[in-house]
Amino acid sequence: MSLSRLAVLVGTALIGFGLPMPAAATPVPVAQREDNPNAVAWLERAAAAPDHVSYHGTQIITSWGSQGSSSAMLDIVHAASQGSEISVVGSSASPGAKAFVQRASHAVGPTVDGGPLSLLKATYELAYKCCTDTIGRAAVLIEALRGDRTLAARFWIDQATGLLLQRQLFSDDGKTLVRATVFTDLEIEESEFIGHLPPMAPGSVEAVGMGSVDGLRSQGWTCSPVLPASLQLYDVHQDQATKSLQFSYSDGLFNVSLFEQRGELDPAAVAGYTASTTPEGARVYQRYGMPSYVVWSSDGIVYTMVGDLPFETLGKVVAAFPHVPPPKVTAVQRMGTGLAKIASWLTPMGALSHKLG
Repeated sequence: MSLSRLAVLVGTALIGFGLPMPAAATPVPVAQREDNPNAVAWLERAAAAPDHVSYHGTQIITSWGSQGSSSAMLDIVHAASQGSEISVVGSSASPGAKAFVQRASHAVGPTVDGGPLSLLKATYELAYKCCTDTIGRAAVLIEALRGDRTLAARFWIDQATGLLLQRQLFSDDGKTLVRATVFTDLEIEESEFIGHLPPMAPGSVEAVGMGSVDGLRSQGWTCSPVLPASLQLYDVHQDQATKSLQFSYSDGLFNVSLFEQRGELDPAAVAGYTASTTPEGARVYQRYGMPSYVVWSSDGIVYTMVGDLPFETLGKVVAAFPHVPPPKVTAVQRMGTGLAKIASWLTPMGALSHKLG
């Protein structure tokens, strides 16, 4: 599949979508959860490793869904003191496409492959499977289990450095692989410095914080604390230029960002998306991929959802939000195409979205 059909990628190792189709991840009841201390310790090390270890490697991301599979190959140069320069490999359609991701601030706590570690521990039981190897490096294998004991994810963590070498996500049956992220080669650097950084998105995004959620809700913004698929609201940001809000959700494995902006949807902003009609009569526009986008307008707010959820699960999440059909008027306030650009802050590859499609 050509890279022109890929959208931006989410999280540290980027996000994906699924096969027939993982629905909600069922949290393991606290009374029954017995996280292995070694599993927790290794995941904590994996979350901290990019702050201390510089490297250069090639990473392949593959995801499988009802519409087929998608893959991307990335060249990653990571400097622990700066961040990561990420380049698309093997794309004649977008030569030289690059993005730079600054070193993480950990404002929401440590993350593993883009998902908050605290939510991973809260949603799944973590098991330690001891020693293995991958790409010629000694590793430990950690598994995440759902409440019904099915396998949700596997993590391969480098014993020498703590870097996450490989991650797999599985559907509800615990057998069907829906996403794989793996380094095919990795060189640890004594020190790394990125001298010529690619352009970054404008820095107008500011943290709002979870303490403001009740106030935002009273102002008419939709900010549910919990969504279907055990997705928890864990962070809120605002773009000071557009006044749009970004609500971040995760279960520790899958990630969703919901952007909200007052106004009405400009049809030009969703050219090429697949349109459908809700039972309420509202229009919803979707582009399924890596990641998936869903855009709709309801009661004076334009919603743009960006995430790595499987198709059916994504539909359930979207259905949980308001879908009030717009009034039939001849002139409306139009938001333009801004939200598609705003969504680029979410992902390391956001700067490449116009090249990757």
